[in-house]
Amino acid sequence: MSLSKNKAEFVAFYASRFPNLEIESYLSRKNTPVLLFSPQHETELRLMFSREKLSWTPYRVFPHTIERPPEAPTADSLPGFREGWLYSLNPSSLLPVLALDPQPEDAILDASAAPGGKTLAILNFTYPATPVLVTNDVSAQRCKQLAATLKHFGYPEIPVLHQPVQTLSTTLKARFDKILLDAPCSGEKHVFNSKRFLKIWSPRNITKMATLQQTLLESLLPLLKPRGVLVYSTCALTREENEEQITSLLRKYADLRLESPMRRVNDPNSNYDPMFVATVAKKQA
Repeated sequence: MSLSKNKAEFVAFYASRFPNLEIESYLSRKNTPVLLFSPQHETELRLMFSREKLSWTPYRVFPHTIERPPEAPTADSLPGFREGWLYSLNPSSLLPVLALDPQPEDAILDASAAPGGKTLAILNFTYPATPVLVTNDVSAQRCKQLAATLKHFGYPEIPVLHQPVQTLSTTLKARFDKILLDAPCSGEKHVFNSKRFLKIWSPRNITKMATLQQTLLESLLPLLKPRGVLVYSTCALTREENEEQITSLLRKYADLRLESPMRRVNDPNSNYDPMFVATVAKKQA
């Protein structure tokens, strides 16, 4: 199928699902990222910004994070970016970490961690303490990228596992207070802005993703301690990949409860990209 025809089908499909959203303008909008900075290099970064007369404005919602200076056209043009001391991400990516509420005493698993933005956010949230944190990703290439990102940011000691999420419960002896599953998903904004992925898009992908997400969620439950919490997030739009995943999980497992109301961010007037976040807790044994 041609790119133009697939794009038209994509827009028509999501416009029918979300009649209150102007799908094309919403998904093509370029929101301004925020910047996680390495707290270990904050002094050097502030001096570098000062020398180049760049504003340093803390992002009040999250620690050790700044707004991108309006004087800089792109994040990668900033001093400290090449050194790996800055990490650019949309502010919606911080919402799952805020829901996780990582604490220094927690044992945490970031089950699908690459390329590393949420991992760094966890570490920035607890700084100067470092929790017991294990990261994992199924992609070898993305694991290499994650390890390099952690090293440059100042955390070379954080373990990076390379295996399918489904196998973690059979290989890890540890149990965790908190687990983050930023799940593989349809990622409509990414698809819409990629000719490669838009050309091969199909609504059948939603069912495939939903099946995988259910498998991943269930495979992580044995790793969760009693009274532990699991945060599930996606950047997908559909209920099949979001609310229905959590509803199904709670219906199937009586020892789980919803910790807080599910949160969906689809506001075209905000600076947030699409994001869904749900927190479930395992009841006391």
